[in-house]
Amino acid sequence: MNGFKGEPLLLLYFLCRLFPWCLGTGLHSQQFSFSAGGGIQAEQSICSQITVGEDTVPGFHIIAQFHLAAETLRGSVKTVVGSTPMHVAYKLGPESNFKIQTRSAYPLGLPEEFAFLTVFRMNGSTITKNWNMWQMQDFNGNEQLAVRMNGETLSLELSYTTPDKRKQTAVFSFLPFLFDSHWHKILLVVKKGTVSLFVDCIMIDSQNLSPRGKENLDGFTLIGKLKDNPAIAVPFELQSMLIHCDTMRSHPEYCSDLAARGSVNLHNISNTPDL
Repeated sequence: MNGFKGEPLLLLYFLCRLFPWCLGTGLHSQQFSFSAGGGIQAEQSICSQITVGEDTVPGFHIIAQFHLAAETLRGSVKTVVGSTPMHVAYKLGPESNFKIQTRSAYPLGLPEEFAFLTVFRMNGSTITKNWNMWQMQDFNGNEQLAVRMNGETLSLELSYTTPDKRKQTAVFSFLPFLFDSHWHKILLVVKKGTVSLFVDCIMIDSQNLSPRGKENLDGFTLIGKLKDNPAIAVPFELQSMLIHCDTMRSHPEYCSDLAARGSVNLHNISNTPDL
């Protein structure tokens, strides 16, 4: 699959970074069925009710699943200033080993449509690595679902498995503005047949998806691991990470949790390849 290409979208990204107005655990709650017309209907309970800002929505707080706040008391995780002085983030080091049982985090699995949202920052060698920000494995350690940062190709990838167990990857290519030491917000909206990527509240691209198979819940879920060696953790800073089960409510109006940046790297624009 092809990611977004060419200069216009890259230029749009930097313009919108200058003008932020471009965009801005209980166990039971709500499951959704998806009609042919894309309507979402409450069907049965599979998602937790979580608090996001002043709203209560169906979803999962991934940071809470991995007990990062408790890990700071043990010293394995440090708290740092987040994307603004008003935000707190967690600094995960290379010695971190965040791996939990999938069934404990998602007792009834994920709905067919969901949105993955995170605010994070890479630093040092992590920028150039190929690593899984979030990954579901089956009980044999095989990847079932993952959000991946590929610093080798400057791309973001959504990896998933079809009902007949074929591995598929949606690749959003050439995102140089994402691979730096700034705070970024990523929103991946997974719907029936499509996946859309927003970076810092700016729409980047949409791609077609093959049907996604049900994930095996007897495996493990990980954060911050190398793609080719999930035993090795990568250092990065994490302010928030969650899954929305209601994709219609996952879009923020603006990026108030990201500090405004007063300049852009024109080098990235002038050297955009003709794809």
